[in-house]
Amino acid sequence: MRVSLASVIILLVGTCCYALSIKEDLSPSREDLLRDEIQEALETGVVNPFLKHVLQTLKLETLLETSSYESDEEPEPYDPIYCALCNVGMDAVIHAVHNGTDPDVITDLLVELCVDLGIFNYNFCEHFLRDIEDQLFWVMENRANLTGEDFCGMLLGILGCETDNPDRIWEVALPDENKPPVVDPVIPPDGTPVMKVLHLSDTHYDPHYLPGSNAECGERLYCCRAESGPVETPEAAAGKWGDYRSCDAPQWLLQAMYDHIKIAHQDLDFIIWTGDLIPHNIWNTTKEGNLQIIKDCVQMLADNFPGVPVFPAIGNHESHPVASFPQPYIDNEFDISWLYDEITALWSTWLPPDVAHSVAYGAYYSTLIKPGLRVISMNSNYCYGLNWWLVYDDIDPAEELDWIAKELHAAEASGEMVYLIAHIPPGNSDCTRTWSHEFNKIVFRYESTVAGLFYGHNHLDQIMLFYDPVETTRPYHVAYVAQSQTPYTNLNPGYKVYTVDGDYAGSSYRILDHENWILDLDEVNQSDNPRFFLLYTAQDAYNMTDLTPKSWDDLLTQMKEPNSTVFDTFYINHVKAARPRLEKGCGDFCKSSLLCRLAVSDSSDHSHCDNL
Repeated sequence: MRVSLASVIILLVGTCCYALSIKEDLSPSREDLLRDEIQEALETGVVNPFLKHVLQTLKLETLLETSSYESDEEPEPYDPIYCALCNVGMDAVIHAVHNGTDPDVITDLLVELCVDLGIFNYNFCEHFLRDIEDQLFWVMENRANLTGEDFCGMLLGILGCETDNPDRIWEVALPDENKPPVVDPVIPPDGTPVMKVLHLSDTHYDPHYLPGSNAECGERLYCCRAESGPVETPEAAAGKWGDYRSCDAPQWLLQAMYDHIKIAHQDLDFIIWTGDLIPHNIWNTTKEGNLQIIKDCVQMLADNFPGVPVFPAIGNHESHPVASFPQPYIDNEFDISWLYDEITALWSTWLPPDVAHSVAYGAYYSTLIKPGLRVISMNSNYCYGLNWWLVYDDIDPAEELDWIAKELHAAEASGEMVYLIAHIPPGNSDCTRTWSHEFNKIVFRYESTVAGLFYGHNHLDQIMLFYDPVETTRPYHVAYVAQSQTPYTNLNPGYKVYTVDGDYAGSSYRILDHENWILDLDEVNQSDNPRFFLLYTAQDAYNMTDLTPKSWDDLLTQMKEPNSTVFDTFYINHVKAARPRLEKGCGDFCKSSLLCRLAVSDSSDHSHCDNL
């Protein structure tokens, strides 16, 4: 999921200011007025009824949508004043915290606004905001010289907010050696050995999913449980095998998927599993509950694929509260070792003992898949803008990028090829700009060593092109972003299988083709017969002779043309042929925004979107 209630807090404060400004320019005198009004609210815990009335007329839900680009018509662009007002509002909150305002008073105010503005119900607002209160206020109290612009620029990068604090711009030093000459990989002839790789992502297993429960409950983010309230119409009842609405994957859906894979793909060499195992009920998770779900998911995969190596990566939902990933040196009550120690033990189901230290330290590791091919699993939560611990310190958290550069350098020296796997794609707007830029710099330096990049998080099926920062028209890598196992939201469950240049001397280990399989929820909930089927293979669907970065770039050029039939095909595959998404369609703004997503691997540089 790409929206956190941490951002809701900032939006609440910012929109308070917004109501006062009535969309006029934020002059210095108005800034003073806004600070005074917010300070009074923080001190008294009371918001002027007029402000509430004005706030209720704003369409806050448009700021909280997870897939806002999927629209037939171009929406109003986010008004830059949101960021300016957020800065003012957060300055006032930080000032209040440093001047002894009781954090409970601030949280009470935010809960009241969250409910009164109709953003979420009381159950959600109260429980989630109480869960994150201690961590957020600790960050505000302990980060020296913290400003509202820092807070909003980090957490609301997804809305275009930025901070000009020079401390937020940093670099990772690369080994002082020249980049070797780039030799394009040769497409192997037919008959060359290949490997088969299964990519699973965004499992979001819900052990409490209840068929027939209310799928249209009052919780905006999650339903389909016993506590979701009465079912008022037959259409509101959750399907047996999952639901297109805000509901995750029941155990029997995942088991049916694994049963199918075992029959249809008996030649798997290994599995990539790119995170997010916890369901989307983010207001009532617990550490214990999250750990149990992670254990159950690991056990289910191990039981169904004995003897098949699995290489996991950690998702943003694995922590409690969601998206909370403190730096490894935070050793107080917010220490993340409760999670990292457990996944160290669980991942040892597949990983060798020598990676235990790095997993326990930062939830990342590097290990050989087989001689000549290495996997580096990254913890991309250290680039996740909605991880409020980055407000405290975002300089290469857990020294991860420095470690990745050293691992790639050693692999280059050893003649190894490397797969990079993580949950959050680096080009996403919710990956912080500096981290994303430095990561791209590393990938570019070691482009001849990196054989593949694999991500999840978006729940949709797509690619992400990496372009040469100097020779800007040259695509030098393509990342594959896998579709979700969960149907959340308005999607069919699915998985991806890659055909890879195989295990032989001199193999490039590049992706030669990929096939994508889905289960149609409409069909299975009517037939009660889980029939997974092949939706498409990339070469056939897009008439591609190979899957090189250049070929994907050529496809992007074709798709941007008006009335492009290949774009229509791509969009069907992108949304996994899910009826609700297809009924909604993809208009001009949707199309240009989607193509932009495919062309951006560095969230600080959207220049490749200019012609899309």
